[in-house]
Amino acid sequence: MRLLFASAELAPLVQTGGLGDAVAGLAFALGERGHAVTCCLPGYRSARAAYDLESTRRGWPALEPGEELRLDLPDRTIAGRWWRGVLGRNVAVELLEVPALYERAGLYGFADDALRFIAFSRAVAHRAESLRPDALVAHDWHAGLAIGLLRTSLDRGANRGIAGLQVVHNNAYQGRFPASEMALTGMPGELFHPDGVEAWGELCLLKAGVVWADRVVAVSPTYAQEIQTPEFGGGLEGVYRFRAHRLSGIANGIDVERFDPGRDDALPARFDAEKPRGKAACRRVVLAELGLDEPPPGRFAIAIGRFAAQKGWDVLADAVDALVGRGAALALLGDGDPVLAARLRAAEARHPGRVALRTGFDDALARRLYGGGDAVLVPSRFEPCGLVQRIAQRYGTLPVAHRVGGLVDTIHDPGREASRRSPARRRMTGVLFSPLSAETLVDAAERVAVLGARGELEDVQERLLRLDVSWRAAAAEYEATLTRACEEARARL
Repeated sequence: MRLLFASAELAPLVQTGGLGDAVAGLAFALGERGHAVTCCLPGYRSARAAYDLESTRRGWPALEPGEELRLDLPDRTIAGRWWRGVLGRNVAVELLEVPALYERAGLYGFADDALRFIAFSRAVAHRAESLRPDALVAHDWHAGLAIGLLRTSLDRGANRGIAGLQVVHNNAYQGRFPASEMALTGMPGELFHPDGVEAWGELCLLKAGVVWADRVVAVSPTYAQEIQTPEFGGGLEGVYRFRAHRLSGIANGIDVERFDPGRDDALPARFDAEKPRGKAACRRVVLAELGLDEPPPGRFAIAIGRFAAQKGWDVLADAVDALVGRGAALALLGDGDPVLAARLRAAEARHPGRVALRTGFDDALARRLYGGGDAVLVPSRFEPCGLVQRIAQRYGTLPVAHRVGGLVDTIHDPGREASRRSPARRRMTGVLFSPLSAETLVDAAERVAVLGARGELEDVQERLLRLDVSWRAAAAEYEATLTRACEEARARL
């Protein structure tokens, strides 16, 4: 298949979180399966600079000028150009050059974000009309309008045979803007209604993709069910329920070459399933690096990520004293909410030698923590799929996670009652807990400590090191979903 991806982020060129990793991981996995993938993204200044840097390091060809573009808006015309590069086997990238919209210091959070991403989606829709891919794959709200345009104002000729797949990475971000921005979309005004792009009085760009896509994929099976409920649907739960026959969930993988404890230069010692002893060396080194006292086996817990309520760092802050009281050493790495950061800093001050906090994002330190930790704490309130638990598993570190979203689909927990020799226990890949509270988090972490005390933790770690957390299985599922969507799209011609 010839696939056109549209996304606001794409690793290694530009990303603010897991979206860029997920889009790139899927693109390369499908490329490895023989499909031709072209990834469209806004031509941010940082993306152009990153491509130039990576092209020198990786031998990519220089960006070449491609198709010019003119978008007629109610009060102006926007001119731009696509620039094309090559990222790897069967994977190309096209950057939309419109300096006034994308050459800025950041990616999001500007007063004209509606214009910026509506223009991007419109440009993608016209690019699809030129390239005639088998399918357009829109990632999150930034590109959802492109699918809506192909099925409405551009629903003509060969365009009708282009399948649309909307991927929902995080339904909490829906691209909602004032109704007055509808005029920018190029859609007929009558489509601003509950069966179209209107959501509770606002223009909703994600809804355009969800409503008109041939298939909708959430990034884990459990999340696909959750977004159909008021708790997680964010006002779109009725739309997801209406389209449930077109909605499925596919759990993300990770780049197992980028995250490989057997070859990771950030680690003081390498290890894998065949030679697992290096993990113990990593544990000793990172504890010393952070000035932490060495705890008993199973009681070195790490936490990595964005200090935010979504990620449950407030719950973790509430649990610190009890965790330390039971003998744990904690290594915390992240950045974000200054109030949460202050609470964690106070916990570090209360427990010298037992709690170490490092703020900012340090990729090398994160890898050393994954390499040396016994457990990683993931108390997320909601988690569409999650990367932390997947990376931790890759490094032989047991995730202790709230029973929600993709954490349920990527962690097998046989329960505390399963015997050591039971088949379910032999498939254990983490610990899940519910409801979300400091007490349940502490209790779940204690289960890892019990494994350590019984001498069972190393067996579980070796099992994790053998676990397939790659994109292989996910890519096969996406391939099957896209194949069905393309067959239906061709039937429209």
